[in-house]
Amino acid sequence: MFWKKKKKIDIDIDAKFNDGRGAYRIAPDKSRPIILAISGISYQALNVSGTGVCFRSKDLLVGTQCTAMVRLPSEDIVFQVKLEVVANQNGLCRCSFVNIHEEAENLLHSYILDLQKEKIRQNLSN
Repeated sequence: MFWKKKKKIDIDIDAKFNDGRGAYRIAPDKSRPIILAISGISYQALNVSGTGVCFRSKDLLVGTQCTAMVRLPSEDIVFQVKLEVVANQNGLCRCSFVNIHEEAENLLHSYILDLQKEKIRQNLSN
């Protein structure tokens, strides 16, 4: 009924680190990770947004630009992006996407939206 108080939905947003992305970021499910391949080394994304990604690596220095292959679990599609390391603190490598292709950007936004919906459904059922 319309007068009943709505159930509060609490979604965990990773705001521990300020990497200046300025976009909503979300952590992929650990059972279905986003995989980044850079120079033959695979990394799991800790969080992703439409403008950047964070993963664990002590090897990449701030300012480094590199090409990465991204595999999204929801689409099972692999696409290429160019990354620039904007911060690397204690092995947390935060990168922004550089001149991202429109199709890749649409795939990321679609993935993020689908994951948001899934997390909201999980919170409603709890």
